[in-house]
Amino acid sequence: MKAFESGYILRDINTGLNSYIAMETIKILDVRKENPSTKTLVLNISLDFRPGQFIMLWLPSVGEKPFTPSRVDGNLEITVKGVGPFTRNLCRIKKGSLVGIRGPYGRGYEIKGNMPCIIGGGVGIAPLMPLIEEFGKKATVIHGAKTKKELLFIDRIRNSGASLHLTTDDGSGGERCFPDELFERILEDREFDQIYCCGPEIMMSKVADISLKEKIPCQLSLERWMKCGFGLCGSCSIGPHGLLVCKDGPVFTAQQLVGTEFGRYSRDSAGSKIDL
Repeated sequence: MKAFESGYILRDINTGLNSYIAMETIKILDVRKENPSTKTLVLNISLDFRPGQFIMLWLPSVGEKPFTPSRVDGNLEITVKGVGPFTRNLCRIKKGSLVGIRGPYGRGYEIKGNMPCIIGGGVGIAPLMPLIEEFGKKATVIHGAKTKKELLFIDRIRNSGASLHLTTDDGSGGERCFPDELFERILEDREFDQIYCCGPEIMMSKVADISLKEKIPCQLSLERWMKCGFGLCGSCSIGPHGLLVCKDGPVFTAQQLVGTEFGRYSRDSAGSKIDL
């Protein structure tokens, strides 16, 4: 696996994995259009990466944001939906362009269980793809989006051997419901020994509540405003426990998040509360 050629190394004493603090300039090898609002960028780098960890990606004159890759075997791939100034600029990037990256950072998913249910809402399915392909036919996957056009990686999920269930808000693809609602119904007839989830926080909060009620271990990937990426600035703190998404997460267990702001509000760049 290629590592950064220069820069300071941050070693996580818990995982034993290295992260690179200095930024490396990387070429975009390819840009694939996944749906009208989402693209996948293939980066000219491969790293020792645990599914669920993230990199900080920098665009000149635009800024820097965290992204969890949608593919970690071989060249890293990140899947981006254009929803704000940074991601819209990133979706306009061309093959051959240069970006800066540093990482990987954070705690990824712990690979546990033989009967996992993997739940992805919208572009939240992207960080779960390496996990889905690792579990293969052992996994049950629930993927939801607003419309059929916004569903992602359908063929790739099916090719993994996983059992796939689709939902859409408008009923244009799969069942007309939210992923957490379908998850609750599937639980009536099927047992799982581990839940993995990523997507809109309201949906994840409901999945966490169901998992806690049913006493099924559950791991969820959170998103918060990040500036440094490795625990110095505190901008991604989750109140009131002071957990840092960049260092203690981004993957947390449902039990860790009990009594926190998770599912109730997030924060802006200044730390002010934003109701979900």
